[in-house]
Amino acid sequence: MMNVANTQSLVESNFDTRIFFYCRPNEYQHLSICLAEGLKQLNVPFYSNINYFQIDAEQENYLFHHDPTVFPDDCDIVVVEKAWVNHLHSLPENLFHPGRNYVTVYLDDMDGLITPAWYPTIQNFDFIFRTHLNSQTKYPPNFVPWVFGLSNRILKETGNLPNFQHRTLNLLANFRVSQENLTLIFFGDIEPPQIPGMVRIDSTQLRVEHPLRQVFLDQFCSLIEPILPIDDTIDNFNQPPSHPYHALQWQQTGRRHHPNYYQRLKATAACAAFGGYVVPGTNGNPPYLEWWDSWRFWESLAAGCVMFHVDLEKYGAVLPVMLENWQHYIGIDLDNLEDTVHRIATDPGILEHISQAGRQWAIENYSPVPTAMRFLETIKGKPAPGDRMLWQKDYSLNNSLPIQLSAINFIIFPDWSQDEESIGIELQRVIGAIANHPDFPKITLLIYTNGISEEDANLLLSGVAMNLLIQDNLDVEDLKIFLVEKLDTVQWEALLPRIQARIILKHENQEAISHLELLNNVPTHCFYPYK
Repeated sequence: MMNVANTQSLVESNFDTRIFFYCRPNEYQHLSICLAEGLKQLNVPFYSNINYFQIDAEQENYLFHHDPTVFPDDCDIVVVEKAWVNHLHSLPENLFHPGRNYVTVYLDDMDGLITPAWYPTIQNFDFIFRTHLNSQTKYPPNFVPWVFGLSNRILKETGNLPNFQHRTLNLLANFRVSQENLTLIFFGDIEPPQIPGMVRIDSTQLRVEHPLRQVFLDQFCSLIEPILPIDDTIDNFNQPPSHPYHALQWQQTGRRHHPNYYQRLKATAACAAFGGYVVPGTNGNPPYLEWWDSWRFWESLAAGCVMFHVDLEKYGAVLPVMLENWQHYIGIDLDNLEDTVHRIATDPGILEHISQAGRQWAIENYSPVPTAMRFLETIKGKPAPGDRMLWQKDYSLNNSLPIQLSAINFIIFPDWSQDEESIGIELQRVIGAIANHPDFPKITLLIYTNGISEEDANLLLSGVAMNLLIQDNLDVEDLKIFLVEKLDTVQWEALLPRIQARIILKHENQEAISHLELLNNVPTHCFYPYK
C-alpha cells in the first residue's frame, strides 16, 4: 500500500512541544483562548494552573485543564496573560528561576501605549505578544505584533450569514464606551511615563486628546449618513440571555457575548470599528494611531459586516498579516473624508465585495489554527535557557503547511468528474513513472482532491497500487503521496514555490488551476504525450 496521508493528520504531527498557561478565574483571557483553541485543533498538548473557560453549559468541560502532575518545568513554553499582572500586580512565583528550560511568553492586549510590558520585570519575558503596535513607535526587541483575532465562540455566532442583498443598508455606530479616558496599571512602585496624545487627570487616569470614536461622530457621520444611514442604537445586555450556553458565555466574557448583538452584525451592511486615538504628528512626522484594535474590529469582519476604521497603513497600525484598504475593510483618510463617501456612492457593489473578502481574510489569517501556528512559528528556533531547542523538526514559516515536502515535489490536479477507469489509468501512469524515477526516494507527489472524498480517493489509489504491483511488478509501498484539498491562500503561497513541476494530465481540474494564479510560476511536465 502506498504511503497516502491526509492533511489533518499531518497538521497534528508537525509540532512537538508542551505549553503551560497561567490563567485567572473569572477573567476573560481572549488571547489565551484563541491560542489554546488553535493548539487543540493542532493536537498540541497544553496545561493550566486551573480549570478555565467552560465550554459546555450542561457539564464542567473546560478548554484549559489543570493536571496536578504537570508543572511549568515539565513544559517547553510558559504563557502569562496580562490579566494576571493587572489583578495581582505580580508574576507567578519563581517564573524566571535560573534553572528553567522553558521559553516565557507574555500576552498583552492592554489598551493604549502604557502597559506593564514596558517595565523591567516584564521585560524578562522571552517574547511579549502585544496588540496595538504602531510602526512609528520604537519597541523593545522582544515585542511581537499580535491582535485580538477570532475565537471559535465568535466564529460560531457569525456563521450562517444571510445574502448581502438582504442586509439592512446601515452603518452601526453603537459604541458603548467613549474611550476618552484610560486607567493606569502600576507594576510595583514604578509610575508610567507621560506619553504623546494624552493628558493626566489624576494619579490613575489619563485623558485621550483625540479619541477616534469622537472624531468619527463629529466629522464623518454627517457625511456618510445620506448614503449609509447611521444606526446608533445601543443594546442593553446587562441581563444574561435565557439560553444556558449564551448565558454561560455572557458571564465568562464579561458580558461581551450576546446573541442579539451578533444577529445585528449579520443583518447590517457595515459597522464602525473605530478604537483608540490619533497622536498628532510633531517635528515633521505624520500623525499616527495608538490603541486601534477592538472587539468589533474582528466581530464585524467575521460577520461579513463591512468594517470601517481609519486607513490602518497610513496611520501606522502593525498586524502580523496586514489587511488591505478597500479590499478587506474601509479605512478612511482623516485628511480627506469626502473621498470615502464619494467612492461608496459611485460604486454601490463595493460593500458586498468587501463583506466577502474581509471575512475570508480574517478567518484565513486570524482564526484559532493560523493564530496557533503563527505563535509556534514565531517562537521556533529561539533556544530556551540552556540552548535547548523546542523543535527538532524542519518546520519554518515559509513551509508552515500540513504537508511533508521532499527535495523534489510534484503536484497533479485530476478531474474527478471523469469515469473511475480514466482517472485510474492517468494516476497509474504518473505513479508508475515516479516509482521508476532514479530519485524516487526524494520525491513527494501531491494530489489535489477537491471533487472527491478522501475515502474514495484512497480506495482508487489502493487499486492503482495493486495494478502496478500485479502488472508492472512495482512495489510503491514507500512512495510519498499526500492528498491536498483545502489550503488557504497563505499556505498555497508557501507551498507552490517549493513545487518543482505540475504534472500535466489529459483530464485536469481546470477551474482549480485557473484560480491559482501562482501556478503560472510553476513549471509543467508531462510524463506521457496526450493526443
